[in-house]
Amino acid sequence: MRLLLLSLVAILAAQASAAPILDGVRDGSYPLLSVQGVQTQFGDGNPGGGSELDAAWGYIDSGVLYLMLTGNLENNFNKLNIFIDAVPGGENVITNNTDFGGNNPSNDGWAGKYAGFTFDSGFAADYLLILRNGNSGGDRFDIDYTVVGGDAGAFETSGPAFGASLTGANANALPGAGIGVAFDNSNTAGVMGGSDAADLMAAVAVTTGIELGIPLSALGNPNPADIKITAMINGSNHDYLSNQFLGTLPAPQINIGGDGAGGFNGTVGQIDLNNFAGNQYFIITRVPEPTTLALVALTFAVAAGGSPRRSRG
Repeated sequence: MRLLLLSLVAILAAQASAAPILDGVRDGSYPLLSVQGVQTQFGDGNPGGGSELDAAWGYIDSGVLYLMLTGNLENNFNKLNIFIDAVPGGENVITNNTDFGGNNPSNDGWAGKYAGFTFDSGFAADYLLILRNGNSGGDRFDIDYTVVGGDAGAFETSGPAFGASLTGANANALPGAGIGVAFDNSNTAGVMGGSDAADLMAAVAVTTGIELGIPLSALGNPNPADIKITAMINGSNHDYLSNQFLGTLPAPQINIGGDGAGGFNGTVGQIDLNNFAGNQYFIITRVPEPTTLALVALTFAVAAGGSPRRSRG
């Protein structure tokens, strides 16, 4: 365990010196923010046949948040949903879309399935990014930017961000918000399939996945120290949550599903993240600094606190 902790601390102490190349491959400038503590029940990446979130890396440079989520996203339109708490206000409990008495847009059908979903106390979502890939009249990768609670028209969608390809890079995928995205789905390592505690060093070692460049202007020009992020893998209709969250769920942990226990009920609105140990979010630091043992110890403790994969289409 001592060697594991020392190795992770060495990684955490990395310094960011310049903006990264947006290509879906993590470079050495990224500091570690969160590590996956649970094996995946949404299929072990091989690489296209499963979804996993191995680790989160990120920092801010020249007014842009660079965020790297290593791992895989299955090409069946499973969703990678990234909720961001950046400014005062937001929704701790997600409301429905405006057609059903709520405050949210209905892009990609997300709000109706999340209505009632409760984040950890201290987290209120202001923005949402929805990422998915698959084949619908041809291969495609799509990304949506959503203002949570922003009413019917408060979103932007990319269309096929990489043309007729599942992977690639597009520095201007969402021109209105100025958001760029890249995706490299080649990982075959990282966390294994299952519900037990993950191999933390294997998760940290993954270098490919989703990479984003998000201008702070798209996040309400927040104080960088206030930015919190929760990332989760959901089914293709936003109605069946996996066990892949960053910040991590405690192990052992099966898929959350729609009822918190792996069951399917057509919605994730019954889920309350306060019922799971630890914070299922991580915090961005503006300028990476040498990090103490605190993050490592917390991640290791959460992972030690420890139904077959399902995809809904």
